[in-house]
Amino acid sequence: MFVTTLLVLTSLMPRAGIGLDAVKVGVDRAEAALAMTAAPAVASSFLASERAVSNWRTETGTTLRPVSLALVARYAPVPPAFVARCVKLNNYWCIKSARWRGEIGSDAEGHTGFATAGDGADAAALLLRRYYREFGRRNALSIVRRWAPAECSVSSSGGSGGKVSTGLAPLGLGKTLRARYLARHARGGPRKPRLVARGGPLRVQPWSPLARMAGTPKPRPIRVAGAAETIGRPAITAIIASPSETPTASPSSRLADRFAAESAALPALAAGMPGLRLQDLAAPAPLCGNDEVRIRNYATRIAASVGLKIEDDLALFDAEGRPSPRLAPVMLAMSGVELGALRAGPDLVEAAIARLVAAQGDPGAVER
Repeated sequence: MFVTTLLVLTSLMPRAGIGLDAVKVGVDRAEAALAMTAAPAVASSFLASERAVSNWRTETGTTLRPVSLALVARYAPVPPAFVARCVKLNNYWCIKSARWRGEIGSDAEGHTGFATAGDGADAAALLLRRYYREFGRRNALSIVRRWAPAECSVSSSGGSGGKVSTGLAPLGLGKTLRARYLARHARGGPRKPRLVARGGPLRVQPWSPLARMAGTPKPRPIRVAGAAETIGRPAITAIIASPSETPTASPSSRLADRFAAESAALPALAAGMPGLRLQDLAAPAPLCGNDEVRIRNYATRIAASVGLKIEDDLALFDAEGRPSPRLAPVMLAMSGVELGALRAGPDLVEAAIARLVAAQGDPGAVER
């Protein structure tokens, strides 16, 4: 009932946020009063089976915005669909595990579980300072390319025992001259075509074009007269292949082989992947077009939060490493992209920046 009331207030009242802020303050005060008389709080722990930190609901209700959705996430019996996985880790910037202060665990993808949301905000501020000052990532695009890199799943092993990419082979190679050429000239010698029908393997007839492609000698038909002719039926034709007879390739087949050979000599299939040839398809195809769009959209959100373009210097820190007023809106924008419907609250970010200033020169950050 409480969750339903919050949703109705958010959707019907234009200034419901102000009223919900007051409700939130009242709830926090009531809980603080109860905490004074209750038993000591239990330290937060990482729940590997749930991929969450035990106190994520409490942290969500006090540190995330909008307040209406934060309260729904806190008190709903089942986590709503809009709650991102990093919310349950008290990690509102989806930082990877690197022995951060306050780190108590990590999920299967390496995202850190923090004891409190404040620890996660501290790690984000420290990491941004290191990106900006030590690694020279000063604009939004260069920061996002490292913070949330493209995931092309390209194997670097280079072995031939891996599986062929299911998205590449049927669409990029099937029924092409280049594929035919590689099938005949791949390592291990030429391969004969093998067709499979519904009822089992399809026998390749010796007079068919497939037999000529596989190098089978062209059969010589011989007409055999038998008893069938005496009753008015068509004569039976026997097919006898002469082992000493070698067929002469037609001009069209020679032209096709020439085109196939020239096609196989083209550059590597994937630009930017030296050494990858069609003969070695163990590495998956680097289809990162969608990731590039995602990265640029992410960078645009960051740059727009301070009125800049994605290639402009964000000026997050000065020469001495002190944060500028732009750091807070950039952190808020990054949190909004990572969490979707929710985002970190201004109080959480400002407190983290204040601690960063107080601990100036503390080498507590580790490269992500």
